[in-house]
Amino acid sequence: MPVITEIAKNYLIKLPFIKRMAKKKHVTGFNQAEEGINKIFDTYSAFTNFNGKKVIEIGPGHTWGVAKKIKEAGSEAVSIIDIEKYVPDAVLQDNPWLDYIIYPGGEMPLPEEQFDLVLSFTVYEHLRQPETTIRETFRILKKGGLAIHLIDLGDHMYYGIDPAKQFNCLRYGKKTWELMSMNRSIYVNRIRVSGWRKLHQDAGFTIIEEKPHIDEYCQGLYANGKLKYLSNFFPEDRFASNLMLVARK
Repeated sequence: MPVITEIAKNYLIKLPFIKRMAKKKHVTGFNQAEEGINKIFDTYSAFTNFNGKKVIEIGPGHTWGVAKKIKEAGSEAVSIIDIEKYVPDAVLQDNPWLDYIIYPGGEMPLPEEQFDLVLSFTVYEHLRQPETTIRETFRILKKGGLAIHLIDLGDHMYYGIDPAKQFNCLRYGKKTWELMSMNRSIYVNRIRVSGWRKLHQDAGFTIIEEKPHIDEYCQGLYANGKLKYLSNFFPEDRFASNLMLVARK
């Protein structure tokens, strides 16, 4: 059974030697590819400018080049915060302007109202503590500051494999899904559009922009009587494969 296989993988990844092997092969973000860096930078730039602003990017992984473009665009200060160290020491030595923060998740080791912008690109779907992270972003933002996030709402197990399984992660109950994925980089928290809206509003944010991308292929399958598990979700949540969310403190 595929479920049993995925549960086994989820537990095996905790074994130290397998974890080390997986970490060597694991790449987050666009790994400094110029096209990817420009894509992320342009996504943020569509909603703000950086001149004179203090900016923090959450979870860019290996793609630290976005922070460099933000600095070159006139930012007063740029920080990166992540749960693991991805940026090499040599890069940090050559770019002393970059404030690189490693923390274990949860509360951020940062003062209140420090930043004008909090940014992330396909990071929030992986959060194990989304409520805490969103409350923390609200806390560290200055009044009037913006949070800009592109959130991937798809099943990360099936990237480029089967478009009909774009939302396959939604088939399972919470406990089963966690048994299958909680320890792995492919874990997604499965929060949908309405859920992200509520989490931000509950934290005190005002939603400025909420733009979901609709997967028309899966929408068509559903209309033809397939993917029936999606009927458990609100219509606005069923076919959104990613979400561009901009919120103001």
